[in-house]
Amino acid sequence: MSFKESFNTFKTNFKRDYDRISKIGTWDSLSDAAVYISVVIFLVTLVIDLIFYFVFCWILDFPVFTNPITMDRKQCFLLIAVFFHVFLTTLGITFHSVRLYDLIISQPVKKLVLQMKNINQGEMTDYLLSGKLSKPFATSGMEETWIDIVQGYVDTASSEKYLDELTGCFNRKYFSQVLDHHMKTVTLAFKTAGNSPKTYSTDTYAVFLIDIDFFKKVNDDFGHAAGDEVLKKVGSTLRKLLGDNGVVIRNGGEEFLVISSAKYPYDFAKTAEMINQAFRDNISVNSPTTGEERKVTCSIGYVNFPLYDGQVDLSLQNHVDLADQAMYLSKLSGRNTWHELVANKVPPETFDASKFSNDSQYGIEKHYLRVRTSPHIKK
Repeated sequence: MSFKESFNTFKTNFKRDYDRISKIGTWDSLSDAAVYISVVIFLVTLVIDLIFYFVFCWILDFPVFTNPITMDRKQCFLLIAVFFHVFLTTLGITFHSVRLYDLIISQPVKKLVLQMKNINQGEMTDYLLSGKLSKPFATSGMEETWIDIVQGYVDTASSEKYLDELTGCFNRKYFSQVLDHHMKTVTLAFKTAGNSPKTYSTDTYAVFLIDIDFFKKVNDDFGHAAGDEVLKKVGSTLRKLLGDNGVVIRNGGEEFLVISSAKYPYDFAKTAEMINQAFRDNISVNSPTTGEERKVTCSIGYVNFPLYDGQVDLSLQNHVDLADQAMYLSKLSGRNTWHELVANKVPPETFDASKFSNDSQYGIEKHYLRVRTSPHIKK
């Protein structure tokens, strides 16, 4: 390995270790805490002691910078005392600080993590521990802190009221009590940004409504137990597909509500296509008597959120209603596809928001909306 390659490797490793150790709250081990605390204490103590050293040199009329061989004996002892004080202070404070950190923070968090893991292990525990309950969408580039770890387990312990028991997805209570509040913050951020251009770091969102095609027929032909298995598969498939970038809610019956997040620029038609394809590839039902397999598909409708970048006051429920209208268009066009209602002309402040969100034709006729369809739909 050449000197340049060795230097680049050293620089990369140093930057990685420095970033890890300097981010308080993300330390993986006691050694991270020890390194950080010792460096800080060493530098602070060294600066203070050197100031006192310079002051004493000035008082005793000693030259500050001199040859150690010719240095006055008293000044030599003073300099040695400075470095011994720096060393001992650094060692003592670091030891006690790391011990306190271990007793007060590190050990309690580790015990809590272990206890919660032992209480309930499984797919939903891992899902909730990702922070979905309190932080619906992942923040890229952010490392998990102690607070995030504890919050994840608090979420898990208090998750029952927000979960649909059958599918393992969130329920309408989560929608109204947690997600609605979060998305109001998103809308406010868009309003604050005003006409500022979007950048590649800008978060964008979309609201999807997904309905299982011919679900009643699945129940009628294969039984309600088979229907329940389909609902479980749909919930699991959607959660895995969206990952950290989406929240899955059982909206009721065979309908699922998805809020998806991505970085600008992103075409959410890709997400709609992936959902349709995931159903085709993964969701099927088998007859308990004949073994007949039937593929299960879905109809999707979606809108971007906020639809007019915060220029119009539309609630999250208004967006859900619009997605419902788009989903209805998918059903009319033969199912197993998607439709999007796209913002066209910004409505006036006096427009009827309720009629707008519950009747797509009203928005289309007024040119507030236009319809975008899957390219796979047969005209």
